Amino acid sequence: MKRYLIISIFAVLNTLCASLWAADSLSVSELKQSMQDDKAPIIIDVRDEDEYLAGHIPGAIMVPAKQMEHHLDMMEQYRKEDIVLYCQSGRRASAAATVLENAGFKNVKLLQGDYPGWESAQ
Repeated sequence: MKRYLIISIFAVLNTLCASLWAADSLSVSELKQSMQDDKAPIIIDVRDEDEYLAGHIPGAIMVPAKQMEHHLDMMEQYRKEDIVLYCQSGRRASAAATVLENAGFKNVKLLQGDYPGWESAQ
């Protein structure tokens, strides 16, 4: 009985913590509309340089996910801005979002569909 109670409490806490730190998402159409309205968020491409150079969302800043912790000083200027992160599959963007959220950034979102979603909408 105690074991099941402990497991249940852990599951509830894990769900609550995940929801507190999980970045929201933004659809490609919402991003496009905000760009057309000149209200675009800060767009961060967290892929590697070769991926970025092969194609990226206009206006995106490249900050590879594996280097995000080392660029927090540079990112500080965007602390109060809306930030949208994307990569190829969502995994690196999620990891980078966690780094930013742990550093106190509150307005971090993930692009739904990531770069392939952006490309297919063009």
